[in-house]
Amino acid sequence: MFLNKVFRIVFLLGMLSVFGQTNKDKKDSINNKLEEVIVTATRTKRQLSSVPMPVTLISKKQIFQTGSTRLRDIILEQTGLVMVSDFGSSEGVQMQGVGADYTLILVNGLPLIGRTSGNIDLNRLSINNIKQIEIVKGPTSSLYGSEAIGGVINIITDNPKDGITEGSVSYMSRIQAREELDINANIAYGKSRFGIDAGINLNSGGAYDLSPGDNSNTAQAYQKGTGNLRLTYKFNEKVNTTIDGRYFTEEIFNNSGDGKRIDFGASLKTSHEISDSFTLNYLLYGTRFKTESVFNGESSVFNQTLYRPEVKTELQLDRGTLITGIGANFDALERTFFDGKEKFNAYYAFGQFDTNISERINVIAGLRFDAFNKFESAFSPKLSANYKINDWLTAKASIGLGYKVPDFRQLFFNFRNTAGGYIVLGTQVLHELYSDRPEVSSLSKELKPENSIGYNLGFQLKPTSSIKINVNLFRNDISDLINTFVVSRNFSDLPNTSVFSYENRDRVFTQGIELNATYKINNNLRLTTGYQFLDTGDKEEIEKIKNDEVFFRRTPTSPSEKLTLNNYFGLANRSKHTANVKLFYENYDHDFSMNIRMLYRSKYALFDTNNNDEIIDDFDDFIAGNTQVNIAVQKKLFDFVSFHLGIDNLFNSNGQENKKHFENIDTALRLGRTYFTRIQFNI
Repeated sequence: MFLNKVFRIVFLLGMLSVFGQTNKDKKDSINNKLEEVIVTATRTKRQLSSVPMPVTLISKKQIFQTGSTRLRDIILEQTGLVMVSDFGSSEGVQMQGVGADYTLILVNGLPLIGRTSGNIDLNRLSINNIKQIEIVKGPTSSLYGSEAIGGVINIITDNPKDGITEGSVSYMSRIQAREELDINANIAYGKSRFGIDAGINLNSGGAYDLSPGDNSNTAQAYQKGTGNLRLTYKFNEKVNTTIDGRYFTEEIFNNSGDGKRIDFGASLKTSHEISDSFTLNYLLYGTRFKTESVFNGESSVFNQTLYRPEVKTELQLDRGTLITGIGANFDALERTFFDGKEKFNAYYAFGQFDTNISERINVIAGLRFDAFNKFESAFSPKLSANYKINDWLTAKASIGLGYKVPDFRQLFFNFRNTAGGYIVLGTQVLHELYSDRPEVSSLSKELKPENSIGYNLGFQLKPTSSIKINVNLFRNDISDLINTFVVSRNFSDLPNTSVFSYENRDRVFTQGIELNATYKINNNLRLTTGYQFLDTGDKEEIEKIKNDEVFFRRTPTSPSEKLTLNNYFGLANRSKHTANVKLFYENYDHDFSMNIRMLYRSKYALFDTNNNDEIIDDFDDFIAGNTQVNIAVQKKLFDFVSFHLGIDNLFNSNGQENKKHFENIDTALRLGRTYFTRIQFNI
């Protein structure tokens, strides 16, 4: 592969950097504690333990220990987060049972664009220069606006450190079920007022097919490149500026046609400390995501841009901290299946007050207002509280509203596959073309934003210095969900063709309990566990069952029976039980570490298989529950070289038991066992 050629050059550069390094003191890993400071949950710096809402922090050290190369691999190991796929190649993050298209993905607090079927592809993101990952669960629209109904995942990248030069070069290879090569090079330098952090990642992989009988690969061969650059400059003690740039490119190789993806983002942030208690922050952000693909001789283009100016203030008061901000989003999309370029403009204002009512009680109240040029405005308040009952027990609670505006596709899509017997039209296009039809005239041309209300109640327990337990109960009620539905199968000018469009209809809920525990067995051994129980449902479906309107057959020839709530399973692609167990061992005397990580997901249904009005019940066919075990070993030599060996999916759990009911459906299958090796040189 191309990366094999590049590796020789990078290896030589790595050796030169290693032998040219200056001596520095060896750090004792025992004393390197996790810097538990987060910014995502409140947009201010807060200690993780003091935040009054469910938050997960993943450190750089944790990321490195797993041997992962892409963000996706890290996320799927976290409690309550599930990677789910649709029937195409799109995959996203499900959080607290809320769909993947309702999870906002940020890099340094700024949104990624370019969703496929509503999902952000996390394989676009390398872990090369990640400092930490912050995950906030539950509605967070009071600070971040649309798409944050389920929660927020914020990827924080490294900052150059004053007076320190750091760098690394690494090479990783994966073989067997998943063939992959990955090369990283990173360097950071800080001196006086100026700092720079730059990195490059090259990644390539081969095609594989989980269901050979369908005559198409599950994943295509690809080649990716990612570059990142951060420049910091201190004009004086009061004013500093950060410039961030990120560039991603990918080529996909397919027998039926190739594809290209480009993801570019740049931001300029300036912080001005007017006084000891008042700070102004200015932001200019621009990003672009573009795909070009050729399939069976037909080309397709997706070209989206987003520009955001924002001003934020932070005021320290006697009773707490007040932040306010105003900004705008200018979003535009050109797409093959659109009639021209479509634009969304939004203007927003937000505020948050963080106050300590007493030494034991902290309260955060926030709200945000968004005005749009295409649909209704949105108002998103949130209230959170933290009560330290005693030295080892803290209670946390939050309630908030979230929303998600309709996307371009749901308003302006004009996709026609008459040979396949269907077309899909956005609501605006549907009314422009067929407003005179009775099936259309009664439908709403405008879509309302989807909205939710989320509740979280949790307890943080620390009975001893070596044990920490977090318990969180949650409930999310989502209404006005946008669904695809059949408008007509009998348009006179479209014989034998189904016309699909979108409408606000469903009211669903997700609720459950989440537990996380950490036990420091000794200075060398640490055990972490996590578990989530999830209950979901569609309120309209439940009403039908209560009214004895739903019937099913246990077998095709058995008599019809009424479905009861005892046999109602809930929403598709949701597992009632997910869990993880991770054991980390570190030998500081010999610079050696290893870990073993077990991930479990219980059964779930892809769709209704026994024809009872698309309702999932206990008599449908299910994807079998599965357990995956990953193991990794790391050894450090000479204080500048690290070797990494590991096996993902140790027991080769690949979902073959699902073939009986889901033949040729790749989402029912999984990759088998994969081996990886990595060598890294550190400056």
